[in-house]
Amino acid sequence: MDNSAAVGRDHRIDLFRGLSLWLIFIDHIPEVYLNRITPKNFGFSDAAEILVFLSGVASGMVYTPIARQSGLRIALQRAIRRGFEIYFAQLCTIALLLLTASLLAIWQPDLLHHANVAVFFADPFEAAWQAVTMRYSPVNLDPLLLMITLHLALVVVLPGILRYPVATLMASALLYVTSHLLDWYIPAYPAGQVYFNPMNWQFLYVIGVWWGAKPAHAALHYLDLKLWMLLAVGYVAFSFFIALGWQFHSLEAYVPAPIFRLIYPIDKGHMDILRLLHFFALAFVIRKVLPADVPDRWQHYLRPVLWCGEHPLAVYCASVLLSFAGHAFLRMAWNNLLTQALVTLGGIVIMTGIAAKLAHLNQSRGSPAPI
Repeated sequence: MDNSAAVGRDHRIDLFRGLSLWLIFIDHIPEVYLNRITPKNFGFSDAAEILVFLSGVASGMVYTPIARQSGLRIALQRAIRRGFEIYFAQLCTIALLLLTASLLAIWQPDLLHHANVAVFFADPFEAAWQAVTMRYSPVNLDPLLLMITLHLALVVVLPGILRYPVATLMASALLYVTSHLLDWYIPAYPAGQVYFNPMNWQFLYVIGVWWGAKPAHAALHYLDLKLWMLLAVGYVAFSFFIALGWQFHSLEAYVPAPIFRLIYPIDKGHMDILRLLHFFALAFVIRKVLPADVPDRWQHYLRPVLWCGEHPLAVYCASVLLSFAGHAFLRMAWNNLLTQALVTLGGIVIMTGIAAKLAHLNQSRGSPAPI
């Protein structure tokens, strides 16, 4: 969710980020049958890891050249500005979600609790203050809180990646491990903790920044060993089998009890190590089989998803509102495969329309699309 300077684009970033936004939209509507065939059902990680990692990669690709050409201060100013853009987008989306939930609650009062906005009516001033201080988030807006924190953390991460990349990665890994061992978390309002723990998720993001910051010609020969491919494929297959057991419980009988005790719980909010390893194993396999860039002849057909990947912040905010509205509609109307398909397709079309409009505006102004 980063702004761009005039840098070359890797359309794989746009492709996978756009796909992940579509998948997240589907996953956020519990009534939609399609969410049973999204990646979360076939492995330990899901689209959230894709967005966070690619945001890190994009940050490294954008801010590293700026730092080297115009100075570190300019690069950090742009990173901070982008963090505040996400912050204001979060607050605007909260306001729109509150308005939408309030209107729909006329027919379905429990939607206020589903959207986690009932606290606004109980104590509006306190809830507003907690939203401003980033300790409160309605339904499905937790990723934006994470991205705000990670972008502002670039004040420390970016200089470290530029000057001491190995030490910065080690420090990030140490924070990840320590946070797990000591159970560090950020309290949330009105209770509990912030869902996407930034002290754990930062590790994935920092690795992405490091990857995006390295020169394009950098040789990473150790990744070409066949052993890594075998291990990655094996782990993806293992994760696939375990995840299938969540849908078909008869498969669980084939998993030894010690393995169950070892792997569970596979916590998403705190970025369990099994999720992290699964994401990188899957990314490693995809990197090996996917072309270095999206061929030109494919880009015409992939344009809708590429548009969404080019404007992830606006599309994600829209998806939160659309998924909530879709959930409310399916609860009020006939919930069948046809209405589910119409809600899903309608939401994706609206998201794509927003992204296409933003792409057209950028083109007419002669400014590059966001990275």
